[in-house]
Amino acid sequence: MIQLRKYQEEAVEALLKDTYSLLAQPGARKRMVLKAPTGAGKTVTMAAFLNQLCNEIPDKLELPKRKVAFIWFAPNQLHLQSYLSLKDYFKELRTIKPIQFEDITGGRLQPNEMLFINWQSVNKESNLYIKENEQGKDLIKFVYGAMLNDTEIICILDEAHYHANGTKAKELLQKIYAKIEIDVSATPLFKSDYGHIIKRHEVIEAEMIKKNVVLNPALDHHQQQGRSLNQVLLVEALKKRKELEEAYRKLGAKINPLLLVQLPNETKTESTYDKEIIEEVKTFLDTKGITTQNGKLAVWLSNEKTNLESLENPDNITEVLLFKQAIALGWDCPRAAVLLIFREIQQEHFGIQTVGRILRMPEQKHYTNPLLNNGYVYTNLSKDLIKIVKEDMDFIVQNKAYRVERYQELALNSYYINTRLQRNRLSSQFRKCLYEAVEEYFDLTRDIGHTSGVNIDEYNKKKLKENFIEINVDNIEIRIPKDLQIIIQEGATRVEIKENFAKTTHELNNLFRHFCRENVGAYAKVDSTPVLELSLKMLFEDYLAMDENSSIKVILYEQNKSKFIELIDLALLKHEELQKEKAAKATQKVEQSRWDVPAEKIYNEHYQEQPAVLHALEPYYMFNNASNPEKEFTAFLEKNKAHIDWWYKNGDKNKEDFAITYTDANQVTRGFYVDFVIRLKTGVIALFDTKTLDSDKQFVNKHNALFQYIQENSSKSKPLIGGVIVPKGSINNRTWKYADNLISKADDTTGWISFEPSMF
Repeated sequence: MIQLRKYQEEAVEALLKDTYSLLAQPGARKRMVLKAPTGAGKTVTMAAFLNQLCNEIPDKLELPKRKVAFIWFAPNQLHLQSYLSLKDYFKELRTIKPIQFEDITGGRLQPNEMLFINWQSVNKESNLYIKENEQGKDLIKFVYGAMLNDTEIICILDEAHYHANGTKAKELLQKIYAKIEIDVSATPLFKSDYGHIIKRHEVIEAEMIKKNVVLNPALDHHQQQGRSLNQVLLVEALKKRKELEEAYRKLGAKINPLLLVQLPNETKTESTYDKEIIEEVKTFLDTKGITTQNGKLAVWLSNEKTNLESLENPDNITEVLLFKQAIALGWDCPRAAVLLIFREIQQEHFGIQTVGRILRMPEQKHYTNPLLNNGYVYTNLSKDLIKIVKEDMDFIVQNKAYRVERYQELALNSYYINTRLQRNRLSSQFRKCLYEAVEEYFDLTRDIGHTSGVNIDEYNKKKLKENFIEINVDNIEIRIPKDLQIIIQEGATRVEIKENFAKTTHELNNLFRHFCRENVGAYAKVDSTPVLELSLKMLFEDYLAMDENSSIKVILYEQNKSKFIELIDLALLKHEELQKEKAAKATQKVEQSRWDVPAEKIYNEHYQEQPAVLHALEPYYMFNNASNPEKEFTAFLEKNKAHIDWWYKNGDKNKEDFAITYTDANQVTRGFYVDFVIRLKTGVIALFDTKTLDSDKQFVNKHNALFQYIQENSSKSKPLIGGVIVPKGSINNRTWKYADNLISKADDTTGWISFEPSMF
C-alpha cells in the first residue's frame, strides 16, 4: 500500500471538502483544480482522494445523491498509463473499478466505476465512442443512464491544457454535463475557487524531486578547439553523467544515471536538421563506446525504437537516450539526470515543462552529495538568449560556483538528522500489534506447543467461542440499513429504516470497509483503513485458516462487533506505544558522513554575486537576506587574506551542509549548521557561528555543543578552534570574541578571547 506524503494528505482533505461542497450545490459542470508540480505524484494523490470519496459518500446524508461514477480523460496514451496504474492501486482496495470502454455493462456507467478515455478517441463527432453504433455503445447514452440511476458523474481531466480547450472537447464536456470537472495538471487550464495547489517547495522538502535544475548555456566558442558546438555539449553532458554515476557508486546506490538527448524539432517526424543531429550524435557516441549494439544507447524516434525495454529500471545499462519531445507526456524515468536539448534559435524559453523529465529523485530521497540533488540541462543557446519562465526562476538556475584549486581535503565529521515528519497513519507494524492484542484478549495462539496437541485452527475457534464470539455465520445474513430516511414532524423527529440483507460479496466488502474506516481511531482514514482491513483478514487466515468472506461475516455479525472493536482499540494502543518508542529512537538516530566543501554549488535568484577573494567557491554568492553579523564577519575575513587560506559560508538545512548536533532546552537532539568554516594558512581549521548576544535562545547549547565537537575532533594533523562568535565594539573598531571553553550564559563575555587570524 502506497503511503502518502504530508502534502498529498493535505491535498486529499482539501479536495474532499470542496467535492462535498460542490455535490451539495444545484447545477452541473462545477470546476475544480488540482495543481501539482511535476514529480508530486498527482495520480497517487487523486487515487487516494477518489478512494476516500467512495468510502465516505454513502454516509453523507446531506447530499441529494450518494452514488458517483468517474470518467478519466487523458491525452495521447497517458490514459492507458493511468488506467494500469490505478487498476493496480485499487486491486486490493476494491472501492473503485477502473474500466475501459469495452468493459461497460448494463447500458450505463455503474456507481464507483472509473472509465478511462483517450482525448483523441472522443474529440470528433464521427468517433464511434460518442456516436451510437451497431452494438448500441454510446458514451453519452452510458452517462445519461448513470444519471437516471441517481449516479453523479465526475470527470477528471488529466493535463486538460493539452486538449480540453478545443471546440470538440468543449462540446463533448457540455454533452456529458458532469456534476464536477477536475483539472489535474502542473499548468491547469481552469481557474476555480475550488481545489488545491501543491507547492513545489513542499514536494522538494518531501525529497520527491530535485532541489534545483542547473541550466548550462552554450560554452564560449574559444573553448571549442576545432570541435562543433554540438560535440562540445555532448562532451560536457557525458562528463556530468559520468560524474553522477561515480557519486552514486560511492554512496552504494545501484543507480545508473541517464543522459537524455532531445532533438530540436517538436513534430512527430524527423526534419532534415533532426537527421543531421541524429547522425552527428550517433557518430560521436560511437567513438565513446556508446552504441545501440552494446545497449548503452537507446533510441525513441518515430521510425526507430531501440533498447527501450526496462529503460526506467534504476540499474539499466543504457547511458544515453536519443528522443523527441513527443515522448515527454507521462513518461516517468526517475534515473534521468542530465538533459541535452538541441534547440532552434526561436525556442528560447525554459520552464519546468521543458526540463520535467529530470526532476524526480530515483529513491525519493535527497543525498549527502549535493551533485545528486540537482538536475542538469545543457543547451546550444547562448546565455543572453535564454529566458527562464518567471515562476520557475527560483528553481531553474544558472549561477554556479566551483571549489578553488588550492583547496585541501578536510574530511570533517558531519551529522544530519532527518526531520521529515512521521505521518499520522497506521504503519506496517500494526499487524504485529493486532496479533499481540488477539493473543492477549482472546488467548489465541500460533504455537502448536500451547494447544495440547489440538489443531491450531480448532483450538483458536474454541477460544473465540469461549469469549462468546459466533463463528458459524456463513448462513447468517448481515442486516444493513438501506434508504435511511429522517422524517421531521411537528414536535418530534422519527427515523424510518428500510432494511435489506447484504448478500453479495461487494456489499459485504463495502460494509467491512466502512467498519474499518470508523475504527482506526485518530489515525488518518485514507491511509489507515486499508491497513486495518488487511490486518484483520490476515489475522483470521493465520489463526483460524478462514477465508476472506467468512472472516468479514464473523467480524460484522452484530453480537460480535463490540468485541472486535475492543480488540482493535487494544491493538491501536499497542501501536501508539510502538510509534512513540520508534519516534524516541529516531530522535537519537543521527546520520554521520565525511564533509568537505562541495566541488560545485548552485545558487538561485535569492543570492547575488559579491566580490570575495578568499571564498572556497568562486564566484562568491551572498544570500540577499544575510544578517549584519554575517556580512561584517565576511568583510573581516577578506581583510585578513595574509593569514587565511580560504573561508566558506556554510548552508543551513541540507544533507550536504556541514552540521553538528546539540540538545535543546527540551532535551531534543537537533542539527546545528555552523555558519563559517575557515582554513588558516597555518593549517588550523576555524569553525565559527556568528551571532549577537540576544539573537538565539539556544546560544549556550549551540556553543557548548560546538566546543565539545572541537575537543573530540581536533588533532595535530587537523587542529580545530571555534565557537559561537559575537561582534564587540563600534563598527569602526570591531573585534570578534568567542569563548574557548564551556559557558553557562550568553550575556557574560568575561574571559572571551578575540579571533585574530594572525595569532594562529
